[in-house]
Amino acid sequence: MLIAPYADGWQAHLDTLAREATQGQARLYLLLDGVFLPGLHRKLAALSPSLLFEALPGCTDATRDVSPLLLDYAAVFSAAPEAPWLARCSGWPMLSAIATRESQSELAARLAAWCIVEADGQRFNFRFPDTRRLPAIHAALTGEQQAQLAGPAVSWSYIARDGHWRQLPVPLRDSAHAERPVALGAQQFASLVSDSETDEILAVLYKRGHDHSQDRHGAYLLVAQALAAIAGEPLDTYDKADWCERWLRRGPLPDAVPRQQTSLQAAGQAW
Repeated sequence: MLIAPYADGWQAHLDTLAREATQGQARLYLLLDGVFLPGLHRKLAALSPSLLFEALPGCTDATRDVSPLLLDYAAVFSAAPEAPWLARCSGWPMLSAIATRESQSELAARLAAWCIVEADGQRFNFRFPDTRRLPAIHAALTGEQQAQLAGPAVSWSYIARDGHWRQLPVPLRDSAHAERPVALGAQQFASLVSDSETDEILAVLYKRGHDHSQDRHGAYLLVAQALAAIAGEPLDTYDKADWCERWLRRGPLPDAVPRQQTSLQAAGQAW
């Protein structure tokens, strides 16, 4: 698991979102990032999920097993009010709830177009269904790109790193979905690479035996703080992991900003 367990009442909040969607003449859809529970779509086949990777050229069964999937919330809970599979999502950054006037097929086509984007002449998997990445992705997009992604959505909620529901500031204006989104600029791409660095360091630390399962969100905040303290230092991933490992052991120094006070080497020796 990669984020905090979902906060108490998180499932009940879906009912609230569904009621609010109905009042706005919209429907609520669940967007699930299937990579965290591979093969989930097979268990939900009777609920007619839309698989976003289905639109990719050469899509295979293995690709489908890790595809983001879209479900109509009303259809899900009229068929299975308990939905025990939904509880399995807790602790994974995989759940969004989108209220929109589009049909499931229309929304699926809109989102599927954004699953692969181009940047710096290369195409890569755009990880917006991963709720760790979603806020930075949305912030990096231009206003027009945000409108193309969200379309006529009246709200886009997601469970954040701390296990609580948050909302994206969707533009609240309709935009035809792009068959092929505009390529991301260099600055947009750089901001997204930077956003993933803390998780990459946490993954390195996990391989070194650091288990943060008791406080995933707290560990994330400490590593982010440690990296901020050495921003701009010419270090590779493993040097940064060494620094963060020491930071986690001791905890943050009260007013430490190593890049302003001394070099990383001197700070490491002081520790």
